[in-house]
Amino acid sequence: MASTETIHDVSVERIYPLGATMRRVTFIPLVGPQPFHRRVHGGHCQLFFPDPAGVRLRRPRTFTYRRWHADGRFDVDFVLHDGNGPAAVWLRQARHGDNLQWRHGGPPKVSLAGPCDDAAVLIGDMTALPLISTLIENAHIGRDIRALMLLNDSHTQLPPVEPGRPVKISRYKTVSQVEAELRTMTFGQSGLLFVACEANKMRRLRRFALDDLELSGKQVITSGYWKAGLTAEEIDAAKRGPDWFADTNLSGVGHEQPRHSMA
Repeated sequence: MASTETIHDVSVERIYPLGATMRRVTFIPLVGPQPFHRRVHGGHCQLFFPDPAGVRLRRPRTFTYRRWHADGRFDVDFVLHDGNGPAAVWLRQARHGDNLQWRHGGPPKVSLAGPCDDAAVLIGDMTALPLISTLIENAHIGRDIRALMLLNDSHTQLPPVEPGRPVKISRYKTVSQVEAELRTMTFGQSGLLFVACEANKMRRLRRFALDDLELSGKQVITSGYWKAGLTAEEIDAAKRGPDWFADTNLSGVGHEQPRHSMA
């Protein structure tokens, strides 16, 4: 994310549940709306949360724009959990009219807006649900899409699919189940595999795609949104290490920087 972006205040307009596992927060930028060309669904931003003492954090948390509204408001979907991170603590207490600091980011690294003869396969856990939902909603009307969601519960709401679109969304509990499903698929030369989930699972699926499915590096885009046992700051340090993708000698493989929607 570009460090030249200015930090501004935003105000909470609305907080409402998305089932039992997520909350959507609508923010109003207090400096006026972003220009239209910057309001990209599925892009990313940084939110700066106060610590328990009310002091603003210098290190932000990164989130996906779930949706931009015509007047410049934007939605962010948060995963609910019992952690004590600054975003989780803030979300449990957030109310209409609360202010946060916000820094605009950029567009997503994946777009399905153009036509393509081959399928796009999207794999993600709950933290990737906002981006995957947005990619599906804004995809080319004829784009063939398969979304394989790693979800351990049946309560998380899956994105609605517009009738007539060639989109199929399925739930899986384990990476092994996802790998078995991938083996049944045919990827053409322009087929895309996008994986966004916990870093260890991301690395496993990435190696599976490259080694077992023999996809090219340009076809595989991966992102470790979070890593079990690590804080956001520790993840920032870990992703700069040579073993983050578990294949230090491989070059030319597409990847995103970690971006998540966990509170």
